[in-house]
Amino acid sequence: MTTQPSTRRELNKARTRERLLEALRAQLSRGSLESMTVEEVAEAAGVSRRTFFNYFTSLEAALAEGMSVPIEGMSEAFRARPAEEVPLVAMDQALQVAPIPRDLLSWIAAVKCSGLERHSVAVNVWAYHQEWFEGLLRERLPRASDLAVTTLAGTVMAIFEAAERHWMQTPVDIVDDRAAADFNDLLRQGLQLAAAGWVTPAETT
Repeated sequence: MTTQPSTRRELNKARTRERLLEALRAQLSRGSLESMTVEEVAEAAGVSRRTFFNYFTSLEAALAEGMSVPIEGMSEAFRARPAEEVPLVAMDQALQVAPIPRDLLSWIAAVKCSGLERHSVAVNVWAYHQEWFEGLLRERLPRASDLAVTTLAGTVMAIFEAAERHWMQTPVDIVDDRAAADFNDLLRQGLQLAAAGWVTPAETT
């Protein structure tokens, strides 16, 4: 869980980190991921190349952080769900309390605008999210086998990607509250389908 900066130095560092992430997202929005350099991102943020590397080991690491920080609220909501709740149901309920925020969806839209959503950087970011969810599951299910954890995490991330594909069928220029709500509705529907074994009510009658 991220804590709030408590000193002026920490506050300045947090602001620099945020400027770097905003500069990276702006570059993505212009469709320049493939040719993007650390120098360009640092210059846009008003810092040096050396400063960039004080915060991130690579552009990939910065992108991963930009797309992971916004889901910390959902992580905490998931941890707070009752222990006996099935993980897919717990994630669905956590999204009611802490839906995927506009910040993360703006990153997704920026990656899509770059035309490189299957670029190695974007693919590795999704792998990063799977590792994040595996960590949450191991906290929740300490006795579960590695196979159970990895297959469940993989299923959830596949649902996330499927929701994204459906959401992006309509071009998104600005991610507003309505667009964010639409994405979360799709994500929750996918989780509910998985929890029900992909059998809809109509198919059970």
